[in-house]
Amino acid sequence: MDRPIKLIKKVQVLCYDNSMKIEEIIKENQGGTVLFLGRITNFTPDELSNFLEAQGMSYSDKYVGQEVALTVLSTMMTPLEEEVSYELYDAKIPEVRLSQFEEFYTKHIKPNTLMMSIKLSNDQERLKRLLKNEAFSDEVYLKLFKMYDWGDDGVYDSDDNRDVTITFVKRYFNPDGFKDPAMVYSPITLSNIARDIQSTEVLDAMLTMPNHEIKQSRKDDVRPKNLREIIALNPYISNETIRYLLSFNSERINGFLACNNSIDNKTQEYIFKNSNLLSKRMLTQNENLDDSIFKELLKESSEIVESLLTFQKLTDSRLNMVLDAGLNSEILAFMGENKSIKGVTSKLLELDNRLVDFKLASNINLTTKELNGLHKKYGDEIKEQLILNQNLSISLLERFYNDKDNSILYLLAKNPTTPKYILDELCSMNIHEINRGLAVNPSVSLEYLQQFALDSELIMLMSTNERYLDSVNSAHLGMRSDDRY
Repeated sequence: MDRPIKLIKKVQVLCYDNSMKIEEIIKENQGGTVLFLGRITNFTPDELSNFLEAQGMSYSDKYVGQEVALTVLSTMMTPLEEEVSYELYDAKIPEVRLSQFEEFYTKHIKPNTLMMSIKLSNDQERLKRLLKNEAFSDEVYLKLFKMYDWGDDGVYDSDDNRDVTITFVKRYFNPDGFKDPAMVYSPITLSNIARDIQSTEVLDAMLTMPNHEIKQSRKDDVRPKNLREIIALNPYISNETIRYLLSFNSERINGFLACNNSIDNKTQEYIFKNSNLLSKRMLTQNENLDDSIFKELLKESSEIVESLLTFQKLTDSRLNMVLDAGLNSEILAFMGENKSIKGVTSKLLELDNRLVDFKLASNINLTTKELNGLHKKYGDEIKEQLILNQNLSISLLERFYNDKDNSILYLLAKNPTTPKYILDELCSMNIHEINRGLAVNPSVSLEYLQQFALDSELIMLMSTNERYLDSVNSAHLGMRSDDRY
């Protein structure tokens, strides 16, 4: 650089303090120039000039011999700009990163004034730049986001829409665990946010986006396939969002809302009265189902009643409703598979219903004493159902093991409460069918699970085995994110 560096005297005193704030630099160097080096994408020169003028400073993106009070460095500089930055640094000119200046700039913006300006001008180009500013609070960002005009294109169908979508994903995609940077650009990531986010405001903002299709599926597929359907499942949606989703009069959206635990009794009643078989079946899986709706669902088709008895918590009053409904034994047996019957197990056993008893034998809600009672009542005829129950007594597990029946040993291999010595002996047999049961059992020793990992079928089964998964995940601890790929 062939021109001398011009300094403001006060800078020479203040620049040695690395903790100096931008506010202090500007206050002590009124009339000086803030020099921006490198590419600036979130602000225009006019915006920066107007802002700095209000602060009593001048803007420049080229050094032409003026008095420099502060240098703002972008991450993208030309070789010439880098040379200038080195010279200014040697001359002890204070410097900050662009991200630091953006934060300073953002703190001086009045949100209400900004919103009104955007609304009156409908300046979408400026809005897109503002959305890229990571220094905005979530509250301000979401207000700006709702003002964006997506046009007739999808969230990833144009360069502008894609850029805006990426600002949203970068801000709100926070997976529990390892984060692959490439996921920011994956269309499936939006569905992860809609499913996992615990913010009513973010969910409301997502409904202003085009209804992004997550995947193609058949019309009767009960899995959500677009943003609205996934948002309908999120328990953090607001009452306003629920009413908005209901306004589409979509059987699929209503169905996903039906099993959302956050919907109130009034919404449950509306869905029950205005929806089809799918929505009613989804209602049977709502953990906060109102008792009055429970009673009405007992009058529906066998498919609905079977689902109701399988998924709904059974209380004394609900059990009385079920018994008063005059259902046959085959349908009543579904209560035996219900995982929310802890308070009524004794009453279910008192029904003396063989089909119900055989279903109850595998139910984790039954006590060891109750399971022993079922074995005493039915003998070995019920052992295949009992042997999978984690509450079964050790003495019965050992008795069944001594039978040496491979079909029974397979079931025994799946039970996490099977004694360790039995699991070790089953592993040492190295019988493939038995190994299939052992592969899913988190109580099996890790050394055996690691051996099973050499088998392509067994390693697929171990995808649900917590002990094996923990061992795999722990192997990644301390690694840099780019070491995994």
